[in-house]
Amino acid sequence: MSARTLYLDCFSGIAGDMTLGALIDLGVDPVRLEAGLQTLPLPPWSLEVGEATKLGVRGVNVHVLVGDQREGPHGIIEHAQGPDHGHTHDHGHTHDHGHHPDHGHTHDHDHPHDHGHTHDHGHTHDHDHPHTHDHDHPHTHYAEIIAAIEGGALPAPVVAKARQAFDLIAAAEAKCHGVPIEQVHFHEVAAVDSVIDIVGVAYGLWLLGIDRLISAPPPIGRGFVRCAHGRMPLPAPATLELLAGLPITPCPVQKELVTPTGAAFIKAWADGVGPFPEMIVDRIGWGAGDLDLPDRPNLLRAVLGHTAPLTDRCEVIETNLDDFNPELAGYLLDRLFEAGALDAWFVPIHMKKNRPGLLVGALAGPGRAGPIEATLLRESSAIGVRRYPVSRQILSRRHVTVQTPFGPVPVKLAERDGAVINAAPEHDACAALARAAGVPLKTVYQHAIAAFLAPPVSAP
Repeated sequence: MSARTLYLDCFSGIAGDMTLGALIDLGVDPVRLEAGLQTLPLPPWSLEVGEATKLGVRGVNVHVLVGDQREGPHGIIEHAQGPDHGHTHDHGHTHDHGHHPDHGHTHDHDHPHDHGHTHDHGHTHDHDHPHTHDHDHPHTHYAEIIAAIEGGALPAPVVAKARQAFDLIAAAEAKCHGVPIEQVHFHEVAAVDSVIDIVGVAYGLWLLGIDRLISAPPPIGRGFVRCAHGRMPLPAPATLELLAGLPITPCPVQKELVTPTGAAFIKAWADGVGPFPEMIVDRIGWGAGDLDLPDRPNLLRAVLGHTAPLTDRCEVIETNLDDFNPELAGYLLDRLFEAGALDAWFVPIHMKKNRPGLLVGALAGPGRAGPIEATLLRESSAIGVRRYPVSRQILSRRHVTVQTPFGPVPVKLAERDGAVINAAPEHDACAALARAAGVPLKTVYQHAIAAFLAPPVSAP
């Protein structure tokens, strides 16, 4: 059936808060979004959602408030270079120092999307010398960020998607600065903002039931910013590292248009980068940045649509095993999914010489059959596999959240021709609530389905 497609038309660049704003404008409930994100083990924070107009076009503007501070979604990572930590990448701060670099224009370190404010975060800013640092301000390390991303009550696909994007950012920063990924660390306020942006966008995509994400080629501004090592070229090194292998387009704007967070969304989640795909447009969302650009509205346009019903072409890779240690079977299945299998399975069979055996199969999408076949041969006792083409049809999917006596439960809906034909509570969320309440898992499932089927109560 039709696939829900989201096209990120990033004509003014892309950042975490702009993407979050665009998803809210598309229909993600900010109250439900914040309620889910508040389950993450983070310092106290709140979500500020408003509207802004850029060159006459309205968009949703989002800020993450950590106490009374705001922080940009990028430039969040510091790298350890020994006792003095070298320098910080605070591209997300607005340091309007009045510097006039020798390329003929003023570069005030602000990002055109979301940073019309100044944070010193304990830094001492000498306008004539590189920045020095007060190391009393708290930092958050890579492992702590991962624990925060994985420590909430969000659906497993959301956690996996967020972890994928964040790992790419951390790996890019570590590579640019020549340090192990475990040594990168973060300003505490920026770390909270970054986690909310990344996990929030992953959660928003899940709530909208996006099947396919496509992005326009991100526009790359030029110029320089100044840091402790001197003048840093734009795009920032980590951003360009993240965009390696993807199409980009030049832009005359002398600002940082694409943040590492925005680049990570495209690198980690996009099924393609290019022009508008063929689709039927359903809704359009606009995410606004704070600053004004001279030649374009500072907005991210997210176009939600669906394709005409189509049939996916896939391949099945399978083999029969009669000498495989069953203790290894679960691990094999996990590795097949890690290799990109859309589905994988075991079927008990009876083989030659009256031997009980196991049929191992996996479903591979386009371009994934090779890695899956290699994994099956490497991790099992197979000495050969079978491959044959198949086709499949996919129902469009979206998610809603229902309230139960045990807490909120996400429910996946499958639709055909606009009608819901299946509703399935998310297992991991139900299991967590069942454990916390000390009730059977089936009880939480039953309440979730009942809450979904219950007719809305009209106001008296």
